[in-house]
Amino acid sequence: MENQRMATWWIRWEDLNWPDSDNYDNIKAHAEGLAKANVSAVVLFGTHFRWDWMPVFPLLHDYIATVAEELHKYGIKLYDHHSVNLVHRYSTREEMRHVMLDSGPHLPFSPTWEAAASWQYKGKYLNDWRMIDTVTREPLYFPQYTSEGFCHRNPDFKEAYYDYVKTLIADTNIDGLSADDAMYYLAYKGCACRHCQEELRRRSGLKELPPVTDTNFWGNWDNPAWIDFIDLRFASNGEFYEGLRKVVPEGFMLTGCGGSSATPSALQCATDARQFLRGCNYVNMEMSGNTPPYKHDPKTVNVPVKTRLVNASHHQAAAREKDFRAFCTGYAHTTVSANHVWAVSKLLGADAWIGTLKGRLGLPRHILNTLPDEKDIVGEAFGFEKNHPELFNGDFVGQLGVYFSYETRNHTCFGNLGKGYYQDYSATLVALFREGICPHTVFAFPETADKYPIILLSSAAKMTDEEKAAMDKYLKAGGKIIVTGPTAIEGCENTWKLKNRLDVPGEDFFIHIPKGDSWGREPDWIGKTEVEDSADPDVWTTPREGVFYHPHRISRGTNTDHVIELCKEYMNPMPIKIHKAEGYLSTMFKSEDSVVVQLLAEEYDVDIDHHLDEIRNHRSRVNFVNKVEAIGLDGKVQIVCDSDPEVYLPFASEEAKLSREGDLLTIHLPEKCSYVILKFKK
Repeated sequence: MENQRMATWWIRWEDLNWPDSDNYDNIKAHAEGLAKANVSAVVLFGTHFRWDWMPVFPLLHDYIATVAEELHKYGIKLYDHHSVNLVHRYSTREEMRHVMLDSGPHLPFSPTWEAAASWQYKGKYLNDWRMIDTVTREPLYFPQYTSEGFCHRNPDFKEAYYDYVKTLIADTNIDGLSADDAMYYLAYKGCACRHCQEELRRRSGLKELPPVTDTNFWGNWDNPAWIDFIDLRFASNGEFYEGLRKVVPEGFMLTGCGGSSATPSALQCATDARQFLRGCNYVNMEMSGNTPPYKHDPKTVNVPVKTRLVNASHHQAAAREKDFRAFCTGYAHTTVSANHVWAVSKLLGADAWIGTLKGRLGLPRHILNTLPDEKDIVGEAFGFEKNHPELFNGDFVGQLGVYFSYETRNHTCFGNLGKGYYQDYSATLVALFREGICPHTVFAFPETADKYPIILLSSAAKMTDEEKAAMDKYLKAGGKIIVTGPTAIEGCENTWKLKNRLDVPGEDFFIHIPKGDSWGREPDWIGKTEVEDSADPDVWTTPREGVFYHPHRISRGTNTDHVIELCKEYMNPMPIKIHKAEGYLSTMFKSEDSVVVQLLAEEYDVDIDHHLDEIRNHRSRVNFVNKVEAIGLDGKVQIVCDSDPEVYLPFASEEAKLSREGDLLTIHLPEKCSYVILKFKK
């Protein structure tokens, strides 16, 4: 799949006055503007909870078909994007106002509860597809979206959705689809429908899903039936996309949503890129909120750039496993913000999908109409990428492997805690990116040590016998492993005693989202449960040939320096070594004729339009970011290399200067230079 430069095409209320000649003129003008902004693919947003638009599918499909026709004249692909299973539902004026304001980008058009009860698709009642709350055993309600959701394990729902997708493609000639939300947004509250219970019965032998007061089941990772419940929820996603792949044309772009597959929240929501790729062929690395983060608004989403790299490492590994590409979804309202969303995507070796998300700003329409659209802000970054394709066609370098332990994440309580396994997986990757070392997340031990001569196992507290056998074979082939923290590897002696069973009865075990709250509150046991530090000495041991072990968790920092030393000693060498790059995170890419180094600032001074912020009538997800300046830099990068690179500074008005002492090259950069690309010819 070729690289894509993607922008959002927003469907607005006024666009659905269709077919209107003024709207047709708008479509033509907007398509031309996107082409001039160097966009190669467009993703629809709006009419997002698609089943709510069922009465007007013919009108909607005709509008989409017209958009596709105009974009195709410029060689631009059109991807639809909608929720496969969420539907807006509300019963009070307060709820109506909340959904119309807070979910504005969806175009939250929905029937009343009474009307919804009678809706059918080809003879099947939509209400019969609903997820069932594991706590109340009533239809599951999603307060954050003022919605209900259909269970993607339900065979009648899947048959109906697959039929709809075939109709959609035939009617519109779209080139791809982001089929979102085949997951469990309310974590372990979903799902207790009869189909999910039948699958649990088949796997575990339980006659029915236990009540939430049963702490021998809920939160008991020593209970095989609880493990079965976790696994069947992940499998339902994979089975759903596997079925969807069978009804779309060969080569058709298919993806889902998801910001991470590595975190505890990914476990609770059962979202995993590897399951999605049982049917999908493009991986979405969703960057919700502001990129880079604006740290002064607790009601918007502000994730550090380093965390984007960590979550992307898992998604990229899933894509690499299938030889597919990945893309980053990011939001921006100005050119400077869009530039940095794009730069983060490129640092990760991914395509960029940039959208404005003005509907989340809580501003009246007459003000939103004055703010920039995608075609006004993406042209600089996309133009640079279009003019320099050679900088972005290399393979992401992997000098070593960082093992992601599914057994630990999925099948231990430690993997489900906010202060548990993910902290160590994350700390490992961040330490390597800061040091100029290129890691690959890996899911299995290779048979030889050629590709990854050393693999890091950070707090892999549980492993299967098959994993241990593969590890032994890897070690016998000459591989090395660095083991830190709790471990399942024999010979690595330690005093770790990790809790594997929670005693959190009733609703305290489950996520709590008050009505009107966009995000809500995770249970205290996830975020507040402490993991006691190791009582073992701060000492490295070599319990067997090729194994280096330290009992402390790498997130505690006591062993990080020696981990880095061992990595540098055994990892695959590169002809270019980053000697000093203070304040930058770095990645490398290798092609047939060059090695490309990308450096992106880790920290930023980010500001917003404060006047617009003061007049918002609600706030969620994003701010109107209009200032992004790199901080924490000393103005130079030093690299050990034999030859000088071509230096590209996509966002700087001044050029870099080079000086050299032997094989140590110093690149003197303009002040606050956030993004640097170095191309070394082989």
